[in-house]
Amino acid sequence: MKKIDTKSQFAIIGKGMGLLLLILFASLAFFSCSGDDETEATDYDISELYGYTYYGSITSSSGNTLIPSIILYNDERCDWNMSVNGMNNNQFYYYSVKNSTANYTLYWYSAENVSYCKSKDSSKASMVVQLGINSTSEIVILLTGDNLTGVSGMTNTRVTMTKQTDIEKNTTPSAIEYDEEVEDISIEIPESALESAWGEESTYTERFVFMVGEGGSLAKGQGTSGTDESGTEITPTVTITDTSSTALATATVKVPRFAYTEAMTIESYDIALVKVFKEGEIYYLSYEASSGSTVTAQKADGTTININSLSVTGKLENGVLTLRTSFCPGNMPFPIIQIFTSN
Repeated sequence: MKKIDTKSQFAIIGKGMGLLLLILFASLAFFSCSGDDETEATDYDISELYGYTYYGSITSSSGNTLIPSIILYNDERCDWNMSVNGMNNNQFYYYSVKNSTANYTLYWYSAENVSYCKSKDSSKASMVVQLGINSTSEIVILLTGDNLTGVSGMTNTRVTMTKQTDIEKNTTPSAIEYDEEVEDISIEIPESALESAWGEESTYTERFVFMVGEGGSLAKGQGTSGTDESGTEITPTVTITDTSSTALATATVKVPRFAYTEAMTIESYDIALVKVFKEGEIYYLSYEASSGSTVTAQKADGTTININSLSVTGKLENGVLTLRTSFCPGNMPFPIIQIFTSN
């Protein structure tokens, strides 16, 4: 993102001598990340961006166009969305360091690492982003460090982003839910378990917890299925339908409605061909999506979204169903984990 602007000037030194000397001016400028020939940039302060939403455009290797968005609420909170036509905002804590005129380095931290943000330990940053400010209407960002997603597609890719004038200014970030008591689980299927028809009750209700990111690095807390059109709370529900045949012991699992945010509410959807096992009186469920396969789900706004990298493990013991579902919605590079427990 550094730009060298070189000008050549010829001067005649000494009258009648006729000697031309070349004087080279090399000006090293890391400013605004723009491609014009300006030698000076307005020294915009990062605070002039607070509350505004900026959109950009990235064409992925698959040919899909992603529309990332960013909003800096204040000097310690920001939201990043890899693509507004994908799924949701990801919430970060951050601090910034000014490098030069209208140029900053931003260090982003997930919720689990907020203490490192407060101590400004840059080595623990989840993401490192270079920010150039062309104007309050246009910024340029460059991801130079990614310790969170493991996705290389955007690293070192310069993205121009423009202010969305139709989105109201907002300097109040939503609270990041981070419940220390919520922990991931592992459901192991014993090698001695045999394939079996499900053969039990088909509907289970109660509650689920959620985690965003591996181990809940970005957020974790008590899940909800939201409310219906009349405003009544929807009870999280899992439905299991036996689909076994003589050749295959499987079931279809309908997972609970997932209402994380208004933009990230996924209606209940079916997962077919979930394998069923049984040992003694304990039933087990197992599903792992094959490479590149997706399940299509519907969002609350009626649009569809691909559920990628889907995996399911479950256990029914003494009438209590525990179901762990992990998935990446849309273009989201890290998983959402639901852990459902019936009454």
